[in-house]
Amino acid sequence: MVGRNRFCREDELLLLLARGTLTPEVQGKALACLQEELSWSLILKQALLHGVFPLLYRNLLALGFPGVPTEVRATLDRLYKTNAARNLLLARELARVLQAFSAAGIPVVPLKGIALAQSLYGDQALRICSDIDILVPRRMAPKAFNLLLTAGYAAEFTGGLFADRSLLRQDIETALARREGEFFYHVELHWGILWRPWLDAAAIEDLWAEVRPQTFAGVPAYALSPEWELLFLAVHAPGHSWQLKWIVDIHEVCSRGRVDWERLWTKAKRLGWEEVLRFSLGASVALFSTPIPDAYVPAELPSWVTLFPARPSASNARADAFFLLHFLGQRSDKLRYLLRVLLVPTRADRLFLRLPSTLRFLYYPLRPLRLGCKWGWRLVRAVSQPF
Repeated sequence: MVGRNRFCREDELLLLLARGTLTPEVQGKALACLQEELSWSLILKQALLHGVFPLLYRNLLALGFPGVPTEVRATLDRLYKTNAARNLLLARELARVLQAFSAAGIPVVPLKGIALAQSLYGDQALRICSDIDILVPRRMAPKAFNLLLTAGYAAEFTGGLFADRSLLRQDIETALARREGEFFYHVELHWGILWRPWLDAAAIEDLWAEVRPQTFAGVPAYALSPEWELLFLAVHAPGHSWQLKWIVDIHEVCSRGRVDWERLWTKAKRLGWEEVLRFSLGASVALFSTPIPDAYVPAELPSWVTLFPARPSASNARADAFFLLHFLGQRSDKLRYLLRVLLVPTRADRLFLRLPSTLRFLYYPLRPLRLGCKWGWRLVRAVSQPF
């Protein structure tokens, strides 16, 4: 079974309280921890870094804040209320966007964020959300993009994202923003779910075949199946350095008991996602003792999987761009992916330097030059080190 790190009492308490549901056993362990002398500055720091302070606050409130200093309680209360107010605005905006898409006949799946907070935790205030993520069928992405423009959003690309059709083929998402007073709404419009379209085609077809009708704030939309919800979280957690927020989500999905494990594993094998699924599930077992059949987790996690209490990295070049190399089985697939990362232009390249349509071929030679300037020696190390 997956080995567990030795945690200090502060980290142990955070792992106990960063959950959607506290069993009597977990409550007992948490109350025992709370009777000890604790560094609350460390607990707050880790809760903020790993994006779980709303759950920490809610569970401490349910326990009556035993032994929690007044100033710590006040800080958590302020953070929680600020996040709740922000999420309320995001929820209203998501409902507005979903309503527009429904009226236009565009199927849409809300991803992560507010919708996940509601479905997993029953409270939209219990997850930290920075934007709105929505998934539409690839063929309807241009229509969805134009609809968001009509709804008051501005695109990253002044000329319109889909004026250059290669972007639709090479990317899986784009960002738009809308300002209302002092608040900015950010929408990530997805037409794919995983890294690059050539790795994504079979997955996205399978995903849409299993979506289920749902409503969000009374507005019709679609939801992922339990198996796809878990797969989505598992394949994205490594790209976020296995931040605790993502592992908690995985734990909650597994703990609900709705996952068909045989169906999930068959799907993962067909898509070539066995290893990434096993490692993310293994991380959940290591940190939360998640109830997962032994057959679906590794005996030990590899040394390059860095879990809590390590600080999550949001800008590490290797973690962000090259972690997928760990999970691609064939050497040819690894080489193909690496070449695409290094050579195929993305929307970031087009944002970095806006060229007229007649000169867009220059994005290809400019791509490796831009990455070299951005990553420098870290890129060389990432490519040269074994995976």
